Amino acid sequence: MVRNLISTFAICLLVIIGFSNCISDTKKNLESLKACHFDLVDVRVELKPNPSFPLIPLLDLYPKLSVSNPNSTKVNIYQFDLEIELLTAQGKEYIGKLQNLSPVEVEPNQESIVELKLVPEQKGSILPKLLVLAEKLSTAARKGEEAEFEIYGTVHVDSMFGKLPIPVREISRIKLKK
Repeated sequence: MVRNLISTFAICLLVIIGFSNCISDTKKNLESLKACHFDLVDVRVELKPNPSFPLIPLLDLYPKLSVSNPNSTKVNIYQFDLEIELLTAQGKEYIGKLQNLSPVEVEPNQESIVELKLVPEQKGSILPKLLVLAEKLSTAARKGEEAEFEIYGTVHVDSMFGKLPIPVREISRIKLKK
């Protein structure tokens, strides 16, 4: 009886230590990600048929980001599914869902290209919204400014317990190319 109690306690202790170690590594990685520099390199546009209104296609955008890792350790960019908003002087402009379908590792003091999937909000007519968004981003790029985005949602981290969902809410700046 006592032996079973001690072995159960030992197993629980090992699970707690393993879980805290996993969370600690994830937290260190997220802190290292904050030191990384993100530059928007390119955006690929993919048109899909719109079943509800065939004359206006649905859009999927694939932004390519250059990620520079100035840290002395590698950084993991996890699989995620996030909502993204552009922050402007007039307030927040909801853009859509930003997804990273495959995790990427960026080695220390290296640069890597990451292609993401951006599914814009397509309620009503998307064209005026995209034009306003493109105008705001191009104006900021001409001025040499950075675009400020708020991202929120869930990041899926691989752990010994499987995929662990971690809620995220960050404000991020991206340098725009002229």
